[in-house]
Amino acid sequence: MKHAKVQNADYFKTYLSLIMEHREFTLQEAIEFMIASYFYHNIELYGKKPKEQFELAIQQLSA
Repeated sequence: MKHAKVQNADYFKTYLSLIMEHREFTLQEAIEFMIASYFYHNIELYGKKPKEQFELAIQQLSA
């Protein structure tokens, strides 16, 4: 599996921030891009923990 190691919220925050910076995306656009490209349109693809960490990263970036 491509992303077998469980990533933490900091990883996802960094990933989203880079997408926003380099593609000039809003947070919402970056989230949609990442769901499509990282999670292959299935946010539960890698299990519960990565989904929770991704959602935590979104909350932290939204604050």
